[in-house]
Amino acid sequence: MLFDRLMRRREADGQGGRVRNGAVTLGRYQLLRPLGVGGMAQVFKARAVGPGGFQRDVVVKRILPEHGRDAEFIRMFVDEAKLLGMLHHPNVVQVYEFGEDDGVLFLALEYVEGPSLSRVLRTLRGANKRMPPAIAAFVAREICRALECVHGLRDEEGRPLGAIHRDVTPSNVILTPAGEVKLLDFGVATFKDALQATKSGTVKGKPAYLAPEQLEGKNIDGRVDQFALGIVMHEMLTLQHLFAGDSDLGTVKQIMEMEIPSPAANRNDVPEALERTVMRALERDRTKRFATAAEMAAALDDFVVASKLHVGEVVEFVRAVAAASAPLPVMVAPPVVRQGRRARLQRFEAERAPVRRRVSPEPRRRRSRPAFMRTRAAVALGVMLAILGVGTAFGLRATTPPANRSATPAPSLANSAIPSP
Repeated sequence: MLFDRLMRRREADGQGGRVRNGAVTLGRYQLLRPLGVGGMAQVFKARAVGPGGFQRDVVVKRILPEHGRDAEFIRMFVDEAKLLGMLHHPNVVQVYEFGEDDGVLFLALEYVEGPSLSRVLRTLRGANKRMPPAIAAFVAREICRALECVHGLRDEEGRPLGAIHRDVTPSNVILTPAGEVKLLDFGVATFKDALQATKSGTVKGKPAYLAPEQLEGKNIDGRVDQFALGIVMHEMLTLQHLFAGDSDLGTVKQIMEMEIPSPAANRNDVPEALERTVMRALERDRTKRFATAAEMAAALDDFVVASKLHVGEVVEFVRAVAAASAPLPVMVAPPVVRQGRRARLQRFEAERAPVRRRVSPEPRRRRSRPAFMRTRAAVALGVMLAILGVGTAFGLRATTPPANRSATPAPSLANSAIPSP
């Protein structure tokens, strides 16, 4: 666990005072629980505390300890902080602080309550429900507005920065209970003044959401984000992964060669206007896509307005999904110092004892077994006693293999039905 590694590092450096009132801190933030981990960084729900009982929940993002001294990862993290510092838009997650604590860089970000779009899609698949076309168009329009802000960034002299998100995927979109849509995670974003330039021959982003020009190694612009958003829209409407192959190579082959099906081929209630927008964003020839994210947002806005969608319908939809996909409680290990081997063994035995007692059959349950099972158990016991008797006669000593540790089954979530808005 990161908490343990963080503690060991501080103890080794003589910085054990970072634990305050039983909480691990980073800068002025108390780390409450981990939210997720990626290839470069881990994020925590954290809390800023101030005078007079002031509290504010935030997300703290920090480089994983194993990459803490990697110059490339550090430059990427700094680039993300610089880009977020320039972005001010209601559809982009807000950054509060870029700080350093004992050589550890971290970002304090807006804590957004609500399910990710990937979680929404998983819940819909499990409940055998579909996303209404108007809500899919609404979500896509809000993402377009965020991308319009990103692509339009300029430096202090008014020159375009050529910023590109490069990771528009369902896991990086959050839907809030208030009907808001937020784009987050700019870890692989690029712009003109970035410290970390993409090396020739390398591609950044998730394979299933890459545009053909990225795979071909061409110069890219904001239209790669548009292609990725077209894939996301296709998934929202069909609940199927558009280009997912058996491997990364298979996925790349699908992107380059597969005939792209229309969303209407999967469901018959997709309006023609929305279908045209999706398919235009998915054009392999980028000159045939929308010229800008703003142009795509305008096309989606026309559809949303014509559908007479109200924000209250989005709110009801998101809350129903969140209720149906309520996550299991996250168990967080407290920030304790490293324990000796004897202490760990004692704790292991203490934790295993209740499991043994819980799975041990009750006498009444043994008596209720069928007769043929009791007979089989008696025969097995007789054979075992005979073997022990022979072993004793020849001076052998029987050994009993250690009992396997019993595992309690993970609780299963109820398959809640989601009312269609």
